[in-house]
Amino acid sequence: MPNNILAASRRGASHYRNNTPCQDAYALDTKTICDKTAIALAVADGHGDAQHDLSEHGAKIAVKLAVQELMEFFQHFYCKENSLSLLNRNFKQNFPRQIGRCWRKAIWQDAKKRLFTETDKNQKTLKRYGTTLLTALILPDCLLLGQIGDGDILRVLENGDIEEPFNNPTKIITNYTDSLCLESADKLWKTATLARIKGESLLLSTDGLSNAFIEKSQFHTFANSLLARIKEFGIESVEAALPQWLDEYSEKATGDDITLLIFKGM
Repeated sequence: MPNNILAASRRGASHYRNNTPCQDAYALDTKTICDKTAIALAVADGHGDAQHDLSEHGAKIAVKLAVQELMEFFQHFYCKENSLSLLNRNFKQNFPRQIGRCWRKAIWQDAKKRLFTETDKNQKTLKRYGTTLLTALILPDCLLLGQIGDGDILRVLENGDIEEPFNNPTKIITNYTDSLCLESADKLWKTATLARIKGESLLLSTDGLSNAFIEKSQFHTFANSLLARIKEFGIESVEAALPQWLDEYSEKATGDDITLLIFKGM
């Protein structure tokens, strides 16, 4: 793992009590091509109720494919084509469709092996694997961000200011959220292409973390405190302590799984 990234994914307190697995997942990758370096991050939150009984696998498949597809965009449009405008346009127009196609194909393959039968390629099967997905491609001069469903992406600036690129949160009604398993998933993505800001950090987390705070401002204070601790004590020290902190938030609040990925700006 790069020395400016830390991550933790924790099984929620209610999942321990109910003997259910952690349904969160994360993945990351980094590549340097022709002196251009990219970091790809992905976080997913499988849905918790019984109709999504295979969502932990849907989340794992989603993050794996997401970082692969992000790196494909980096290599083809940013390195080979050497066109930032082409990269931005294709990310917005094609990434949601591409990740959706890849995810559905992988789900059919997984279902056939996991269920030991020829599985119908229908929405009912997809629903069993339902998951959200947050993605980030960090390039030398820009950020490409994508999100379907709930969860949080924060840009934390050196002066402590925090920006939420998707500040119109997904509407959640009786625990409903947008999902990769929906037939209209390709149209439900939010994407953003943003210029990098010197020294900024990036946080991706499942909603189990932000829901542990009463106010959004408290969540932002937590994000800033983490980065301050990294600066003071080093990333290895904070990474060692992070699982216990997330476990405590889950136990004292929602009981949900919590996953957090942090890119620390240099």
